[in-house]
Amino acid sequence: MAASAAVPQSPAQQKVILRMADKASNGKELLLAMRAAAGVFPARAESQEPGAESHVRSIVTAKMMELGTLNQLIEYATQYSVNPGSAREFVQRMFKLGGEKSDPRVWYRIRAAAFRLKVGDLERQAQLRGDQLAGR
Repeated sequence: MAASAAVPQSPAQQKVILRMADKASNGKELLLAMRAAAGVFPARAESQEPGAESHVRSIVTAKMMELGTLNQLIEYATQYSVNPGSAREFVQRMFKLGGEKSDPRVWYRIRAAAFRLKVGDLERQAQLRGDQLAGR
């Protein structure tokens, strides 16, 4: 609510979003912080605090890998950008959380997230796992 009460795209509103990301203690709170950040950060050329949006994204991405569930990681990867330097680690975390899941749909969702994050080898691995589980 503090984010919506602040002047739109103001440094105060941006600080509220940054605080939300810092204080988030689970995947749900991290996704809420990202939803609240939509439209808060103006285009970089106009931004009073350059890189503020990328700073929030890097905080949320790192915390999401640590605290998020598989479904939350997939949701995050399909809705928000992940720094290319973190993409492989992000998908590897999905693989770890997917572990021994025997539902091929889970692995096809991981494949779709890997595709979006441009991690081709892990995309192919997830596809193969899904196909194996589906009996193809």
